[in-house]
Amino acid sequence: MEATHLTSVLASAVILSATSDSHNIADFKYGSVQVTGGITDSIQVEISNDGSTWVDQGAAITANGITELNLYSRYIRVEITRVDGTITVTLVAKR
Repeated sequence: MEATHLTSVLASAVILSATSDSHNIADFKYGSVQVTGGITDSIQVEISNDGSTWVDQGAAITANGITELNLYSRYIRVEITRVDGTITVTLVAKR
C-alpha cells in the first residue's frame, strides 16, 4: 500500500538565512506548510520540476501559521530570510 501522506520538516534551526533541502513531492497534489517559532522577515516556498530551476509558490510567509499549497511540481523547498530565534517549517502533503 502506498503512503497517502508525507510529513517532513523542511527547516528547523536558529539561522540568519538559508535554503532547505529539496523534497520530492511528485506523488502528492495538496499540502500545507506550518511555520512555528521565531520571528522572520520571510519564508518563501519554492517549487521545481528539475531540481535546479526554482520558482516561488505563492506569496512569502511572514508569520507563524499554516499556509495551504497546491503541489503541481516535482520538488519543493523553502528559502528563509533572517530569523530571530528558532524556527520550524513543516510540510504535510497528501494525494
